[in-house]
Amino acid sequence: MLLSLCVITKNEEKNLPRCLESVKDIVDEMIVIDTGSTDDTVKIAKSYGAKVDYYQWQDNFSDAKNYAFKKAKGDWILTMDGDEALCSSDNDRVLSLLNNPEVDLYLFQTLSYLGNKAGEELASNLNVRLIRNHKGYKYQGAIHEQLCNQYDENIDQDRVKIEKIVVYHYGYLESVEREKNKSNRNMNILEKVLKKDPNNNFHLYNMGSEYLRLRKFEKALEYYKKAYEEFMPHCAHSPKLLVKMILALDLLNRYEEERNILEKGLKYYPKFTDLEYLKACLNHKEKRYLSAIKGFMKCLDMGEAPIALCNISGVGGYKSYYALGEIYYELGEDDEAYHCYIKAIQGKPDFHVPLHRIGEILIKKEKNIDIVKQKLEAFFKKPFHVGVYTKLGDLCFGNEKYDVALEYFLKAKEILKDDPRLNYYVGICYLFLKEYQQAYNHFEKVKEGNYYEQAVYKRVICEMLSHNLENAKKLLSCAKAFENKQIYRVYESFEKLVENKPCENMSDNKEESKGLTQIIFTLLNMLIKIGSPEIFEKSLQLLNLIENDEVLLRLAKLYYENGHNHLAYQEFIRSIKIFEKIDIEGLEMMKNILNTSSLFTT
Repeated sequence: MLLSLCVITKNEEKNLPRCLESVKDIVDEMIVIDTGSTDDTVKIAKSYGAKVDYYQWQDNFSDAKNYAFKKAKGDWILTMDGDEALCSSDNDRVLSLLNNPEVDLYLFQTLSYLGNKAGEELASNLNVRLIRNHKGYKYQGAIHEQLCNQYDENIDQDRVKIEKIVVYHYGYLESVEREKNKSNRNMNILEKVLKKDPNNNFHLYNMGSEYLRLRKFEKALEYYKKAYEEFMPHCAHSPKLLVKMILALDLLNRYEEERNILEKGLKYYPKFTDLEYLKACLNHKEKRYLSAIKGFMKCLDMGEAPIALCNISGVGGYKSYYALGEIYYELGEDDEAYHCYIKAIQGKPDFHVPLHRIGEILIKKEKNIDIVKQKLEAFFKKPFHVGVYTKLGDLCFGNEKYDVALEYFLKAKEILKDDPRLNYYVGICYLFLKEYQQAYNHFEKVKEGNYYEQAVYKRVICEMLSHNLENAKKLLSCAKAFENKQIYRVYESFEKLVENKPCENMSDNKEESKGLTQIIFTLLNMLIKIGSPEIFEKSLQLLNLIENDEVLLRLAKLYYENGHNHLAYQEFIRSIKIFEKIDIEGLEMMKNILNTSSLFTT
């Protein structure tokens, strides 16, 4: 049985080598139909021996794919996109399927990488991948195309089979989406098809999903709700419609509606672990801890949803363990939390999110920092590469073990030498260790790139804390040219306050003051740890230069988080009296202060 690969491409030079490399040993021919590439896509395709043809793009994926099918000579067609790759361990399994005379179509699991980089987050879908050729199968629909048979009105479902063979999809990574502007392209096509068929349930769902990717949650929900009006449980996209509608409602804080959809969805799909997981997440968010714990435990008992339902990867395993860890941590049950975090990492060894909490618990329990280091290092394979050293440095820095963090960052520097990010973080460690000159020297080595402007402002702080005010002012004059003027205004005002000079209000506008408030509190959070009490007292005057009635509440939380409970309590009271501002988190902090402090007992 001969196997033909069919791929439609446009400007896929970054992805196509990975795609073709993943299948080159199992396909007998590669058909690449290019729709207008201006990069090296065609050159790369030919270097792999692919037969390249060209097709004028007409905003219709089905037409392009059907054109490719006509070129295929194999008994079977493997259809993939240029930004996909077959899982290497599944190659032999694909070939074993070709000799089954009772099946015409195979659906494989597509795992789409989401977020900033591959591995951070996965979404699951089922897609037709293997198609018996010369049997009349073709695609229809301009976008999110569906397979049909030109000889039969309905595809014989007895000749369709699902296989847990994995294809990885890289096209939803944030960097790829930004570069290719896929949502804009998809929405233009969807608008056209919805004009012709405005009540098409599938296309309404897809339009909602494009708005969700763009973080336009209200608009996404509008389309999801319209699709939900005629909910069809048997349709392949319907479980995903529920999941995404729930996510949109959650992001909009519309929890009552969210819970209603969750309950209805579980009646339709009782084995849908994703919905149980989202329900448990909602209970956690609303501090219904017992219900949340029961929910996540149920997810672990259920395991991953059946492949036809599965959408959120990991909910039957590591994600539920991590969520349980977070609940136990919030409840102060460190041993249970630690156990769950370990289980989460065992379930997915490259899932390092729990390590910060693990480090925090270890540091709290272990007096010997060397034992903490050994336990944290055990989560990584040796020999360590530079990324492990920086990860360990980040973990220790986040837990305020600046000396240990410095050790790791310096080890990373031995490998990368003059890396701007490492110079910046080494400087940060020295700054928090109050070695201002060493900090200044490393910040000075950051000459360009993403960390340059931050490094200049940190040099300003170093000089001010070292009482070198003239040089601090010179550095500030350089910062005046930076794009973010709000940061400059905060630091300029801070410098004047340190010199006991009068300062003008930075803003009387509440909206503008929100941005300034964030910058001020980032500075205050640093100064409370590294500056003298005198410097910190002067920096507090920055809060008088903006218009924000939440500053005392935020100041109270800042004091609380840095262990100054008495001052925190005073500011909570002032926030309530002056601005009538308090929130649930603030009330919890006040309660904790009263429960743990003898200052308020008689």
